[in-house]
Amino acid sequence: MQNRITVYTGPMFSGKTTALLGAYERALIAHKKVLAFKPKLDDRFGDSVIKSRKFGEIPAISITNLEDLLNYDVDVYIIDEFQFLQGDIKVLLELTDAKGKSLFISGLDMTAERKPFGLMPELFAIADSVQKFVAICHDCDEENAVYSYFLGKKNVDIVVGNMEYIPLCRKCMQKRLTQDRIHEEKFNDR
Repeated sequence: MQNRITVYTGPMFSGKTTALLGAYERALIAHKKVLAFKPKLDDRFGDSVIKSRKFGEIPAISITNLEDLLNYDVDVYIIDEFQFLQGDIKVLLELTDAKGKSLFISGLDMTAERKPFGLMPELFAIADSVQKFVAICHDCDEENAVYSYFLGKKNVDIVVGNMEYIPLCRKCMQKRLTQDRIHEEKFNDR
């Protein structure tokens, strides 16, 4: 459990936070000093908790920047919703390489527009292990959803929330995007 960066990624509703809760529990069982962190931007369940939809919660410290992690000295860092954090990715290397810490990190790999999300690509490059999860597709019920689809129109780049997004597989995402394009063309023709 020492000196590693482990990443859990995938679309919404795929079990990333549940995996983090498991890492947190294993660290406690191993008698490690552990703290959990989350971005201030993510206030869905309050500002001091990381919560799985079905499998419990752990206390967390809200941060904005990766440099904030340097204010805490623990053996294991648990970080949820990494895609919303800012800062220099080298902070993580300082924690693992120079200080011998372990990091368990979860985050969305893509935006709803299917673009790389925040610092996630840089995180993948320095991670020791990346586990990509899939979700159950909202439309076809197959366990192969890799996208998070936004229901409705976005008027800002980032919309934090659960009910605004659904997980979709590649085939169902393509169907939804085609329907959206047709709807948009009809609306613009008016």
